[in-house]
Amino acid sequence: MSITTKSRTLISRPAAVLLGSLIAASGAAGVLTATAAHAEVVGSAEVSPATGTDASGISLTTSKACPDAATNLIVAVKGSGFPAEGQNVVGNSPLSTYGSTTDGGLIIPLSQTMRDYANTAGFTTLQGRYDFTVTCRTAFNGTSLGDFTAPIWFTSNTAYRNTDPAGPTATPSSSAPTSTASPSPTGTASPTDTASPTDTASPTDTATPTDTALPTDTATPTDNATPGGGSQGISTDVNGGASGGGKGSLAATGTDVAMVGAVSALLVAAGITVVRRNRKRDEFSVTDTPNV
Repeated sequence: MSITTKSRTLISRPAAVLLGSLIAASGAAGVLTATAAHAEVVGSAEVSPATGTDASGISLTTSKACPDAATNLIVAVKGSGFPAEGQNVVGNSPLSTYGSTTDGGLIIPLSQTMRDYANTAGFTTLQGRYDFTVTCRTAFNGTSLGDFTAPIWFTSNTAYRNTDPAGPTATPSSSAPTSTASPSPTGTASPTDTASPTDTASPTDTATPTDTALPTDTATPTDNATPGGGSQGISTDVNGGASGGGKGSLAATGTDVAMVGAVSALLVAAGITVVRRNRKRDEFSVTDTPNV
């Protein structure tokens, strides 16, 4: 009897060791699965309604469809009070369970409120930011094929909003800022070529002096101005004055009138004499010629 009991004891110990190993292996597999479940974020999600309370019904809408290889999804929430690895709020379920938007995004309603999830996690105060993660996967493989994230902020223990109260929204908008937001200088502010001086400012040839300004020959003094013979500069006044001695103004030339008259008479007489002599010579020459 004692042997049997001892034998049972020996058998039970290896079984316990084996069971412990299986549990440890299962735990390690769970850790690996949790690590593999988070993949690259492929899009964003939005919490509706935009504002609500801890007792409001919530739904999530993804920005686009899950990758083509995905067939199922799960949803978890992280934040103050929840486990670090997150708490599941939607279990593994087929994608066909949910509706979709015109862009292919999934519409995923949550079955409970944030207050319900807080009670399940064992805390009473909701505060700060919480992130929902939608993980696309297959039915039997927990590896994530793509994640979508949606944040909310509790501004009090009972009220939330889906935008950051401290600033811009955590979810970046897909629309790019327009060029109208940044004041850019227009082309009209640039100086134009009309400010450059034109050729019309250059002086023209019309400013050059013409030949009409040169003095003409009419300015040259004529021969009439040259002193010569005749009566220029000689007075014709023959009336005697107090010092003229009755000889008129001829006294100014230094010539005696009586002497001039005498010389003239002698010249006339000499001329007559010469003429008479020439006539006598001619007559003598004619009378002396012999007859033939």
